[in-house]
Amino acid sequence: MIEPEKPLKKKDQVLFDEQEAIKLQAQFDEEERISREKEEANDALITQWNDIHDKVETDYELAQRLQAEEQEELTIEENSKLFQ
Repeated sequence: MIEPEKPLKKKDQVLFDEQEAIKLQAQFDEEERISREKEEANDALITQWNDIHDKVETDYELAQRLQAEEQEELTIEENSKLFQ
């Protein structure tokens, strides 16, 4: 037969409660640290994504300008051939 645990004395109960509070605080601090690290990683990823997006946009605009210039040059060459 299992005997129920004896209730702790007030002094022992206070000590036990303090130890549990310390454990819970440590657990809370660890969860906060992990959460903060994840948030920092997300911020870095968002920044990296925005940089890549800006580069792609810039490349696209440059390609459009180059294509327009090439088409303009072709038109000039075609006009030159027509006038010869």
